[in-house]
Amino acid sequence: MSTPKRKQLTQELNRQIRFLTGTSVIFSKVVADKAGHHSTDLECLDFLQLNGPSTAGKLAELTGLTTGAVTAMIDRLEKAGYVQRERDKNDRRKVIVVPNVTKIDAEIAPYSRSMGVALETLSKEFSEDELEIILRFLTKANSAGNKETSKLRNNR
Repeated sequence: MSTPKRKQLTQELNRQIRFLTGTSVIFSKVVADKAGHHSTDLECLDFLQLNGPSTAGKLAELTGLTTGAVTAMIDRLEKAGYVQRERDKNDRRKVIVVPNVTKIDAEIAPYSRSMGVALETLSKEFSEDELEIILRFLTKANSAGNKETSKLRNNR
C-alpha cells in the first residue's frame, strides 16, 4: 500500500541513487585520469575482476560497446599488461580475457582503494540485519539496472 511517507521515501531513495551513480562515474573518471587510462578500460577491468575472466563478446554485451571497440580496449589493456588473452581449455576456438590482478592491485588499486575504505567505514554504522537489507536492495537494483539498460539499448 502506498502512503505519502512511502512515496516520499521512494522519491528520496531514487534521488540518492542518482547522486551515487553520478558520484561513481566521476570517481571512476578521476581514478582513470590518475592511472593514465581510459575510464571505460578501467570499468572493463572491474567487470573482469567482479565476474571473472570473460570473452570479448561477453565484455561487449556487459559494456554495450561494439566488438571492435572491445577488441581495441583489450589490445590497450594487454599492451599495458593488465590482461592477457588465453585459449579456453574446453573450446580452443574461444579466447578468454584474464585480468592480471597483481598488476591491477599494484598500479590502479592505490587510486581507488580509498573508496573501498570509506565504504567499509560507513558500513560499521549499520547492524548485520541492516546490511543484509541494503545488500538485498542493491543486488535487486543492479539486476533492475541491467534489465533497463538492455531494454533501452535494444529499443532504438
